[in-house]
Amino acid sequence: MEIINFNKNKPTKLCFEGYMYVLKYTRKCNITWRCSKATMLKCPGTMYTDLQMSEFVKSETTHIITHRPNKKEVEISKCYNEMKNQAKTTKNNQAHIFGECVAKLDDKSQMPPEYIVKRTLRNQRTKNNPLDSDEIVDEWCTTGEPHNKIFLLFDDGVNEENRMVIFATDEGLQHLSNSSSWYMDGNFGLAPKDFLQLYMVRVKIQKTFITSIYCLLKNKNQKTYEKMLTKILEKCSEQQLYPDPTNFHIDFEKSVINAMKSVLGENVCINGCFYHLTQSTHRMIQKLRLEQIYRGDESFSEFCRKLDGLAFLPLKMVKDGMAHLKNIMPDHANELVDYFDKTYERRFRNCPPLFPLEQWNTHDLTLADSDRTNNQTEGWNNRFSRLVGHKHPSIWVLITKMRLEVATDETKLAQQSLGLLSNKRKLPHYEKNQKLLKNLCLEIKEGNKSLPEFLTAIVHTILLFLYMNTDNTFEVFVSIAKFNLFKY
Repeated sequence: MEIINFNKNKPTKLCFEGYMYVLKYTRKCNITWRCSKATMLKCPGTMYTDLQMSEFVKSETTHIITHRPNKKEVEISKCYNEMKNQAKTTKNNQAHIFGECVAKLDDKSQMPPEYIVKRTLRNQRTKNNPLDSDEIVDEWCTTGEPHNKIFLLFDDGVNEENRMVIFATDEGLQHLSNSSSWYMDGNFGLAPKDFLQLYMVRVKIQKTFITSIYCLLKNKNQKTYEKMLTKILEKCSEQQLYPDPTNFHIDFEKSVINAMKSVLGENVCINGCFYHLTQSTHRMIQKLRLEQIYRGDESFSEFCRKLDGLAFLPLKMVKDGMAHLKNIMPDHANELVDYFDKTYERRFRNCPPLFPLEQWNTHDLTLADSDRTNNQTEGWNNRFSRLVGHKHPSIWVLITKMRLEVATDETKLAQQSLGLLSNKRKLPHYEKNQKLLKNLCLEIKEGNKSLPEFLTAIVHTILLFLYMNTDNTFEVFVSIAKFNLFKY
């Protein structure tokens, strides 16, 4: 005899000798159960158990002759129940739960189709969500049990055309205010319905990165980013917190940069992600239909990589570096050089580029062993996406996952404060690569290496890093062809 609890802790089904029974009513001395097929087959089967449901008492009415015991059906029902319990109590996706549970069955033929089971499992997870999927109220404004800290920082309402929702705990605002560097990035795949992106602000507390701010935005224009930054600063001010960040690590998104200058002042220090700079160059190579030449002509591909290598030069030498590349430019690179100059340099035209030199130059960052890329935020984005499990979740699923991330961040900081969190050391070849790049930057700064030698050395240093990072030489050239040289 076995009890199956389908609804919370309420015993709703009993398995006995190949039959399944449902709870009928409870008496003073025993519990009455009726056959689960009473409605479908008009089966009168009835049995009784003690109040503890631990012992069989008696069977009063036998089952009809057409209703024979079916142990396989009982096993399927138990398996189905296990799937529902996992859906409610774990964060595993539906496919994982389905596969794990059916693997234990001897006869899988009677299990309902996978798409039906997955729909049931989704319903198990969403049945507690508000029916009104627009307004965030009550416990959804908090971090949830057991602490129920305020989590909803700002929401201008469901009727607002450009609605913005910002989440942050009081501790998150404190960490934001105490941090000199902000790491900012958006994720379009995690945006719920009616929103365009989930935008995050991450900070570094000693050697631990955490996410302080989560923003749901409906677009990516400058006014929206200005509003986001203004609201964050206003909420900090309400708690007598006054953020004064000195560095911003972001992608090359002009609307974000303009918003920062508008809200925080023209003198903010913005460090564009170096990896995204190289990706931008590669996209232009593809747009200009130079991919085949890039793959087949090593001298041309090396020249292209030297364009991005300009970022390692001291600021005062970038103009000379651009002039040098203009002089040695291959036949097919004229439009590419023109694009790079217009976007990042523009000394040939003596007018401001789209992105000023200070925003993409990495010379000083390399000498200071600072971050040249925003890859740690990109990495967190990937990890958080896996936690959510699918693209464009409901806002309720997203809030649930953000709550988990807040708890994870709090745990890491608590462990760090006690000295229990060991620092994650970079792999040896990463450290060696940084040392080589730093030495090159020192040599060019001190005049111990000529400009042409420096650009060539930068390219080959990163090529050497790729050789150290793989056991397969072919993979190196695949990486080169994909233009991922400067990712690290």
